Amino acid sequence: MQTPHSSELDKVLAKTIKTMLKPLVKLLLSRGITYPNLLEPLKQIFVEVAEESFALENKRQTDSRVSLITGVHRKEVKRLREMISNTQSPPEIKAGLSAQIMSEWTGNDDFLSESGQPLPLTKQGKKHSFEALVFTVSKDKHPRSVLDDWLNQGIVSINEQGLICLNEAGFVPAQDETEKLFFAGKNIGHHLSVVTNNLDNKQLPMFDRAVYYRHLSPESLHEIETIAKEKSLALLSEINHLAHELQQKDECDTSAVSQFHFGSYFYRDKENHDEK
Repeated sequence: MQTPHSSELDKVLAKTIKTMLKPLVKLLLSRGITYPNLLEPLKQIFVEVAEESFALENKRQTDSRVSLITGVHRKEVKRLREMISNTQSPPEIKAGLSAQIMSEWTGNDDFLSESGQPLPLTKQGKKHSFEALVFTVSKDKHPRSVLDDWLNQGIVSINEQGLICLNEAGFVPAQDETEKLFFAGKNIGHHLSVVTNNLDNKQLPMFDRAVYYRHLSPESLHEIETIAKEKSLALLSEINHLAHELQQKDECDTSAVSQFHFGSYFYRDKENHDEK
């Protein structure tokens, strides 16, 4: 039975979902993905989530139960369950490898200066080289192919001394649309998981904070954004360095099965004067 309170909550939830989805729909339309195009992947996502998060303990998950939970027809559920795969695509593997290499360069003391900044690296050598950096993550990936890719994307450059220099304090694949989409999915997906966890009230809340201000001049906004970016990059670098040290310490610990995702963003826009 629906109470007035639950009805009001449903209205608030519907408005919240609309707010969350509008930027996504804008992205979809800009890429030529229309409402009918979205129906098939949306059905698959409903089935996957039911499979992963709504199984009954010690009971086999059936097509009928998944259909009941999701509203997707049982025949469709059977087809979609057979399609579920957790195998990463080659672009996802490439993006993940690049992120690991970047994490080593910005978090491993072997590749940092005394002040904690990423060192310029030689192309080859056992120490302080791009080759050694790549090999800390994978012996199967040729360092030259990674370097060529990063040079093409503008992530690194080669200075007058022939040393490879990191151009950004963080990994921003400006040229590679596939990698940008990969990291967008990870970042937004994990942030939404935090929001979902905190709204469910079933587990300990996860940290999620933001600051909002309006009525600012472009100059004031630029000043705030500059400081926010500098301090966020410094904090991300510090967390990355700490996580790298602790990961090495926990290498032989059988209880080391946890992971985390920590990020930062800064959204700017002109005011919507319809908002009061």
